[in-house]
Parts: sequence; C-alpha cells; structure tokens
Amino acid sequence: MNPGGRPRVAGLVLAAAASLLVPGCRGRGAAPVPETPGEAGAPAAPAEQIVLFYPGDDTLLHRERREVPELPAAVPPRIKLVVGELLAGSREGRPAAFPWMATVEAVFVDRAGNAFVDLSAPPEGAIEGTADEAAVVYAVVESVVANCPGVERVQLLFDGSEVATLGHLDLSRPLAPRPELVAP
Repeated sequence: MNPGGRPRVAGLVLAAAASLLVPGCRGRGAAPVPETPGEAGAPAAPAEQIVLFYPGDDTLLHRERREVPELPAAVPPRIKLVVGELLAGSREGRPAAFPWMATVEAVFVDRAGNAFVDLSAPPEGAIEGTADEAAVVYAVVESVVANCPGVERVQLLFDGSEVATLGHLDLSRPLAPRPELVAP
C-alpha cells in the first residue's frame, strides 16, 4: 500500500473538478460554453438611442430619448421597434400617445420612402377631439421619420385597412412630419 495514496487520489479528484469549472478544460469533444454579454472578456453591445414623441399638456409633442439594446438596420423591423416603444408609454411621465391598448399589426415601406403602419383599431369613442387625433397620428409620424433613415412619410392603417380619416385628420395618404406640432 502506498502511504501517499490518499493525498494523490484527493489531488486527482480536485484537479478533475477544477477542469469542469474552467472553460477550455472540459475534455475533447465537449462544446465550449459561449460567453454571455457582459462577462469578462466579452464587451456588452452598446445601447443605441431613439427619440420618441409624446403629447404634452400644451398640445405639442415632446421629445423623449430612450436607449434600446439593439436597433435593427432593416427599416421595417426598426419601425416596428420604434412604434412598439412609443406604445409602451413615456418613461418621463408624459401622457400616452394612444388612449387605447394599441398593437402593431404590420409594417411595410414602399420605394418612395412611405411607411405604412398597421395598428389595432381604436375602440369607439377612444379618441376625443382634434388634439387627441393629432397626438395619435403625429406621435407615430414624428417618431418613425426621426428614427428611420429613408422614411419621409407615414400612413396609418387600422386593422389592415386604409381609413379616410381619424376624426378630422385625413389619413387617406402618407403624412409628412409637422415640425410646428413639436415643442422646441
């Protein structure tokens, strides 16, 4: 019997256990464990910033900057992200741009730079007055055009259909931003 046998076995057990904890020492054939963002050696992807427009008490739209983890390069997914963030509501205490729980149903862009954003329709009576109408429509128009290069106008659709008006506003065609509706 080897008097040093026990320490030798204990040392082998400890070495085997340590090899399971250290990446790259897992033995042949084992797949390496990918590092998660933020781990040492893997820089976290920088957050990107978008600007959203929310109504204020003065009937103007106010800018709100927001960081998003990843801003898609392709325009339709970028529009969907921007409008989704707008629908999530202000983080600075401003009133909601939409007085109903709207969802983005679809987004597409034509070659002329017009974006078409299909939203779930507002319930009857959800939008009251010209100020609410302008807030809903131009919060989307300003937010999409500000964050989506190449998009110059936006047309809102509801439940997959074009609508002629939203109250007093003409929605029969794509709308350009209206800087006079945005607070300085």
